[in-house]
Amino acid sequence: MYESALAGRGVAGLRILLDRAVAAVSNGIIITDPNLPDDPIIYVNPAFERTTGYSREEVVGRNCRFLQGEDREQPALKELRAALREGRECRVVLRNYRKSGEMFYNELYISPVHDEGGRVTNFIGVQNDITARRQAQERLKESEEHFRATFDQAAVGMAHVALNGRWMRVNDRLCEITGYTREELLRKTFQEITHPEDFGRQAGLVRKMLAGEVSTYSLEKRYIRRDGSPVWVNVTVSLLHEESGEPRYFITLVEDISKRKQAEEERDLLLVREQLVRAEAVKARKRFALLAAAGPVLAASLDYEATLERISRIAIPDLADWCLVDMVEDGGAVSQQAASHADPAKEPLLRELAAHRTFDEEALCWGPVRALRDGRPVLEPEITDQVLVRRATSAGHLRLLQRLAPRSVMSVPLLARGRVLGAMTFVSSNVERLYDEEDLSLAESLAYRCALAVDNARLYSDRSHIARTLQRSLLPHLPEVPGVEVGVEYLPVGEGIEVGGDFYDLVESGDEAGWLAVIGDVCGKGAEATAVTALVRYTIQAIAVRERDPARVLRFLNEAMKRQVPEEQFATVACGRLTRNGSGWNLVVGRGGHLPPLVLRASGDIEYVNPPGRVLGIFKDPEVETETVHLGPGDAAVFYTDGIIEARAPEGFMFGEERLRGLLRACAGMDATSLARRLRDAVLEFEEGVPRDDFAILVLRVPE
Repeated sequence: MYESALAGRGVAGLRILLDRAVAAVSNGIIITDPNLPDDPIIYVNPAFERTTGYSREEVVGRNCRFLQGEDREQPALKELRAALREGRECRVVLRNYRKSGEMFYNELYISPVHDEGGRVTNFIGVQNDITARRQAQERLKESEEHFRATFDQAAVGMAHVALNGRWMRVNDRLCEITGYTREELLRKTFQEITHPEDFGRQAGLVRKMLAGEVSTYSLEKRYIRRDGSPVWVNVTVSLLHEESGEPRYFITLVEDISKRKQAEEERDLLLVREQLVRAEAVKARKRFALLAAAGPVLAASLDYEATLERISRIAIPDLADWCLVDMVEDGGAVSQQAASHADPAKEPLLRELAAHRTFDEEALCWGPVRALRDGRPVLEPEITDQVLVRRATSAGHLRLLQRLAPRSVMSVPLLARGRVLGAMTFVSSNVERLYDEEDLSLAESLAYRCALAVDNARLYSDRSHIARTLQRSLLPHLPEVPGVEVGVEYLPVGEGIEVGGDFYDLVESGDEAGWLAVIGDVCGKGAEATAVTALVRYTIQAIAVRERDPARVLRFLNEAMKRQVPEEQFATVACGRLTRNGSGWNLVVGRGGHLPPLVLRASGDIEYVNPPGRVLGIFKDPEVETETVHLGPGDAAVFYTDGIIEARAPEGFMFGEERLRGLLRACAGMDATSLARRLRDAVLEFEEGVPRDDFAILVLRVPE
């Protein structure tokens, strides 16, 4: 549920980028969805797992409150909840608990992600374990003596700073952070090594502290190192007082957060440069949203033609006013396969344009031809009226171009698995939107995703055709039984599935040996079940030629399955040997854990044929026995799988054996084909046309 919600809100593409960007980040990153019940977690990065001890599987779908344990009255939680309600940024420090029960201080920064309409689609949280820092702060507050004892060995930078800003005492870690020696730092003030853009903020906080308005403050800022390079630090400052109450000096705790800041900058680049200038961030957000939205759109179908149509519309109108998709065909020819315009009334013009477009060497002036030939993107920032005149091949072509008014064009190859599949051409008709290198980069990223979708659709189409051909080869071709009507209905469940875990067969063993009717159900679904189904059917066909006793057939099958099928796979099988006996037929039934066949007498009475026998493929001895029943004129033997009696109505109740028996009584006198079809229709009607499991029906009836 939550994975699909993630995809629906455009974060499926985002996850790929996030996983790459934050794989080595030391800060935990967490994404929640406020639009789902209870605001669940939908993504965490590896650093979150390392910090909390919880795996991604353990937290996805849960509300973050479990990290608070029983400690849910923290004052910071009120600020956090208010920020979540109001959809704004927030930074708080929380007491959280690891999976082991250990408490840690979590400095949490949350930021909302908005869609184009301004609606909050997600919250992104950056988690920083500041337990060590908080513990250091607490130790500082306990006593200056303790501070001095641990001062030089502290893992974070520490200093005493005079009221005028001059360093009075510094530890080795602070020297490492700033690049200065101890002696060099002691000759400077903190103002001299603070980045000019950050000094004003800290100066205001210092004034408030000296005025008694705050007792301590924390601030992220930049120091200028000795070599001139900036380094991001988190500075926590407390003011030590004389016994008289007069300010004495500042105690400063300095933590190097440059790696975290670098990770945040990389994250911000991927998350639409959220911390950059607001106007540029809004523009970038739209672009990133386009890439994020591409994933669900492209994954919506594996139909080749539908995929081409989708990719022609995917950039409209956010990136282009109109878009063309040209594909390389098997023979090497190129043709316009899809075209979309932001104005539906102009789409007929694009179809007309296809008749004027050529892709030979003489058309190299056009970007799509160069993109297809070289496999590299082509940017044409500005298309003037003079350019249109030069490139038009006829007066009609020129009129079309003038009506479509291309003003800026990007042509990007569709590359997948080292091949040029085609090209996408993005066109802006707005003179105020002229493409640049940044737009071209976005178009390349978008085209890369589109190329994968097109390639997957092609492969799926080819493989689906092969799979359907192979599956049809597994469906049995039943022989005619002289003097016996045969009715069959078979319904596998699943898109593109023609053979499932249920199976049936009718094997001719010779005039005297008669025919062996088989029905069964293999554990599991999909390709694995289909493979076992084929093994079971072909094994039975091979055994039935030399074994007449259904019990022995099932025992040999059990041995074959135990040799060739994994232990977790098993099957239930019922088979019956049908031989002529005067005006009727004898049916000798063996059962390997399968549902017992039913005999529908001409009178409408129902009988079970229920010899003992255990599931095949599990036990060394399935303990199969047989039972013989005579079928006279008008009698029918009905073999079926559990998909019949376990069919469920939308309300949840099952079809059941009693309903099946009542239905069969009403079918007395029907021929085998009509009887099987009536059972099938009744089950589908019961499930309101939405079957939930495979089912098979095999009816053998002696005509009256």
